Amino acid sequence: MLNKYFIYFFLFFFLPLSIATCVEENKYLFNFSKETFYSADFSQSFDNKEKEAVNGNIILKKPFFLKVSNARSNSIESEIIINEDSIYRIDYDLDQAVKYRKENIIHQIPAAFLLEDLESICLNSSKVDCNDNSCAIFLKDNSYISKIDLIFDDTFITKVKYTDAFGAKSIVSISNFISRPKLSPSVFSYNYEVKDLISLD
Repeated sequence: MLNKYFIYFFLFFFLPLSIATCVEENKYLFNFSKETFYSADFSQSFDNKEKEAVNGNIILKKPFFLKVSNARSNSIESEIIINEDSIYRIDYDLDQAVKYRKENIIHQIPAAFLLEDLESICLNSSKVDCNDNSCAIFLKDNSYISKIDLIFDDTFITKVKYTDAFGAKSIVSISNFISRPKLSPSVFSYNYEVKDLISLD
């Protein structure tokens, strides 16, 4: 039932992107990789018009913590929570949550690339082609996603465009970036609001 969320930006396969110069050659990509604690809103649209647009919020604190909330009609429909040891996929519509051992599923969550440090941003890319305020990242393993395009302003990413292994494209627009937001550490903890918790760890 929860597998439907693997079609969305924050649940696509992520491969950490090697070392070195691909980051340092572009100031925007370099600065992006150095942000360690922030929140932002996102809106995702799809080439496939049968898929409804998705809106939500991201909260991140490197190197371990990420929370992605998918909202619809001003209410949270589903969430992904990544902490030091576990990953939770929560579906409020179904009143169901699944807990995973982190290492078993982290590679399937594309938004997890936001947690990567400077070295790993280039680790598995075959090519990083930057032009001023945009970078095209071509993944060595394109089993799930073949290309990621990042577009920046002076503060942060404004758009993430990706092409999956089947040629399907999507655009994720980022807005309302806040560096070092004042949030409780418990924001990255599972709050047990959904009682039906399935543990797969």
